[in-house]
Amino acid sequence: MKKFLKIIATLMILIIIVAGFFIATFKPPRFTDYGYYGELAAWATEQFKQQGMQPRPISEYFKNFSMPLGFPFSKLFGSQKQGVKLFSFENAPVSAATVSMFELPPGSGYYSVFTLNLVPRYGYRAPIMHVDFMKPSAGVAGMFILDFFNIDTDEISYEKFFGEDIAVIKEALAKVEQYQRTEEQGRGKISRYLDPFKSPYRMELSEPKTEDDAVRRAYYTAAYEALKMVLPVYLKRIAMVKQDQSYAAAQEQKMNILIGELFTKDFAVKMGKNIFKEHLPKYWAEGFWNVEMPAGK
Repeated sequence: MKKFLKIIATLMILIIIVAGFFIATFKPPRFTDYGYYGELAAWATEQFKQQGMQPRPISEYFKNFSMPLGFPFSKLFGSQKQGVKLFSFENAPVSAATVSMFELPPGSGYYSVFTLNLVPRYGYRAPIMHVDFMKPSAGVAGMFILDFFNIDTDEISYEKFFGEDIAVIKEALAKVEQYQRTEEQGRGKISRYLDPFKSPYRMELSEPKTEDDAVRRAYYTAAYEALKMVLPVYLKRIAMVKQDQSYAAAQEQKMNILIGELFTKDFAVKMGKNIFKEHLPKYWAEGFWNVEMPAGK
């Protein structure tokens, strides 16, 4: 029995040593986005300006913003610090039109994710447009998600909102069809709680697992071009919506349901609580949704 316990103890020590060595030497791989993240950020903000949108004060808060990354995030992201770029705009129909990227480390020009979020102002019957364009990272596959969340299907109609421009949305979907995740590949698995809000025009793309640069570039180009087709349509159509103040209060209640679901169940928000800490209300609640932080932060 003593001999057996000694063997177990020796094995445990070896496991600890190996794990410690792995943690000390681990460096996550870096993947190029072919410059598309930076281009999309500049292009999207220019689109907002062309619509007469004005910068929101939250943009100034994140000017030259960075923060330290503690363990294990410093290992997972391969950097001791993370830069956060956030640009947010507004106009009459849009409460928050926000672009954000994470830069690892600050000033390096290496962006791990591009996020876009457009929230209608209360009283405007329009869906929310949301985009996440993510590179592969430790334990996470590269992915592109574009959707139009509908918080009130009784009052907000995709067909009425997009009108004849729905043809452009369908054309963009066709452009990325070969990259759409299937149910067998886990389509929608991590966001089942959002199923009531998802649209039939959802793009949920998986980055090809390959070292072939031409194949990867084709995927990034397709996603990039699809977004450049869709955003102008969304901005055009929401500018055509007329505000109904009598609907504003009901819409706000519906919006709070979505935000509550995201706050309690979204994996990125859970991670963000540990990374952003006291800055999370500014980044997530105010930056993307233009709301107060939900209770229980």
